[in-house]
Amino acid sequence: MEKFENYLVRRIDADKRYEELLRFPRYFEIETVNACNARCPMCTIEEWTRHSPIMKDELFQKIVAELVAHRDTVKRVSLYRDGEPLLDKKLAPRIAMLKQGGIREVAISTNVSLLDETRARDLLEAGLDTIILSIDSLDKAVFESIRVRLVHEVVMENALRFIRLRDEMKARTRIWVRMIRQESNYDEWPAFEQFWRGHLGENDRVNYSNLHNWGSQLRSFKPVAETYEPGLPCVALWSLMIIFANGDVPLCNVDYANKYPTGNLSTSSIADMWQSEAMTGRRALHMSGHKSDIDICTDCNVWDEPPDIHNVAAEYGAKVSLG
Repeated sequence: MEKFENYLVRRIDADKRYEELLRFPRYFEIETVNACNARCPMCTIEEWTRHSPIMKDELFQKIVAELVAHRDTVKRVSLYRDGEPLLDKKLAPRIAMLKQGGIREVAISTNVSLLDETRARDLLEAGLDTIILSIDSLDKAVFESIRVRLVHEVVMENALRFIRLRDEMKARTRIWVRMIRQESNYDEWPAFEQFWRGHLGENDRVNYSNLHNWGSQLRSFKPVAETYEPGLPCVALWSLMIIFANGDVPLCNVDYANKYPTGNLSTSSIADMWQSEAMTGRRALHMSGHKSDIDICTDCNVWDEPPDIHNVAAEYGAKVSLG
């Protein structure tokens, strides 16, 4: 047990004690809009059952008030989950509200298709700390086979203009360009990295995330890289809270259908939910080697690829495998 506690502290917040992780989440993903203009094969959108497309102002303000009260604990608030955040016309004011409340980092991830000049300036002026530009290929045919319904030229133009505007405005926003690596673009990574590194600043990032299996809920999943197989408790249960547009809080970031509900923030607080009987029970299963009692945890690989993957596996008794 102590070994796992040390593992979680090391990965989540190395300067804190284990007990402090149980008081309040460090990271949040808040879905202010439950909709998307793309239909990507690695997404679960065709299976969504939520019908609350835009988070109501009253609920958002309630959440922000509690986040601000815990701003010394909260490391990052991301205003996105499974949809496209730029569909929320109130996104920039909501970012500004968090920043004015003292939240140290506010981030979004976007498919870039709607990132026109007006939206770009609004986000930069609102004080956005980090933007993830999800662009999966430099090749038009490959890109459009992955980001279905999007146009490659529009996305590239929007991304490059955002970089220029950020630099011209001397905004502090960090730009991460990300590839979801899968079979169709697997060999493209070196050229992709070289291209984007040539356009970005020293505080920006180019990275990839391997296609993950949504807790074995993604039927088309085909592994593309080596993975470490837990064994290990999932860091999400000690660090991350997901909030859907209607206030529902699911198990974690792969529980897109709220199969394992935790509660609703319209009638509860973040702190109470984080310390709830449901969360305590889930953590106990993970710590005792029974995480497979939660079916979507059995072989979930969303948190794979720590930089010292083989050392982590050896130290904590996990095994390394493919997929």
